[in-house]
Amino acid sequence: MFPDLHGCIETFRYTFEKVICPDESDIIYFTGDFINKGPDSKSVLDYVFQLIKAGYNIQAVRGNHEQLLLNAINDKTAVQDFVIKGGLETLESFNADTVDEIPDQYIEFIHDLPFYIELEDFIIVHAGFNYSESDPFSDWHSMLNIRDFEVDPEKTQYKTIIHGHYATPLQEILYQLMEKRNYRLNIDNGCVYTHREGMGNLFVLNLSDLSYIIQPCLDSHDYEHSVNKRRYYKNKG
Repeated sequence: MFPDLHGCIETFRYTFEKVICPDESDIIYFTGDFINKGPDSKSVLDYVFQLIKAGYNIQAVRGNHEQLLLNAINDKTAVQDFVIKGGLETLESFNADTVDEIPDQYIEFIHDLPFYIELEDFIIVHAGFNYSESDPFSDWHSMLNIRDFEVDPEKTQYKTIIHGHYATPLQEILYQLMEKRNYRLNIDNGCVYTHREGMGNLFVLNLSDLSYIIQPCLDSHDYEHSVNKRRYYKNKG
């Protein structure tokens, strides 16, 4: 199971082909946020398409950054929000000046991503659930964006919630894995954030036995330069 990739194609490809080496009988899950911030969102999606075409069973949920792109497609007032939150890098990877220039196949793939995937022992979601709702599955906005939440296991059938959405230090992820009766696990170790202590790795989890691999980011990406570009765009807009 892969967490947020954010355009880190070299790390994604190397981990898939050289480290985990799955066969076509395996199901490969993703927590969403394929795009934005990192160096090559288009190539990440192209590689996912390539894997599907090769016969791999790819199952993914929608992330908030995919939703930002859909918002920008449907509402031009949302374009700046998409761009300054990492979408500028996505546009550059498509050699596009506007979101309308991104080919339909990518938009259709993103549009078809579900908000969650329910398994026998786990529920995969991008961000988490709003347990203050009588039905947490009714609040799609929280599934994409929530950060602070306490699990009410009865409302999610005592299944472990596995999510990404916000980068978490490696030691905290490992602690969550060791903790007994833990109904929540964030596996996003911030692959794109190579400048942050305790982050900059792709944390890949095997759902069958909760074993994992930790792959340091292999992508060359000047994060600070990218942030400055987005600030310029925001101020200019």
